[in-house]
Amino acid sequence: MGFFLVGILLWSLVIAAVVLAIVGFWRKSWQALAWSGIALLPPMLLIFMGEEGTWFRLSILLPLLLFIAAFLMKQQKIQSS
Repeated sequence: MGFFLVGILLWSLVIAAVVLAIVGFWRKSWQALAWSGIALLPPMLLIFMGEEGTWFRLSILLPLLLFIAAFLMKQQKIQSS
């Protein structure tokens, strides 16, 4: 039962991250993108830390790209105001 609950938790984090990323890019909200990266970090860290191979290590790039996009959006809003 514990493994099942962990799976539900990780998949709910992935779904929440996808929804937040869509909302963040649609409304140009850096906060939504940052929370999307935070929500996606635990599942991707678990994949990254597994010893499966090189391609699975690239999974950590998605949360990092979301953090970079949030940072760039925040900088763009600071410069425009």
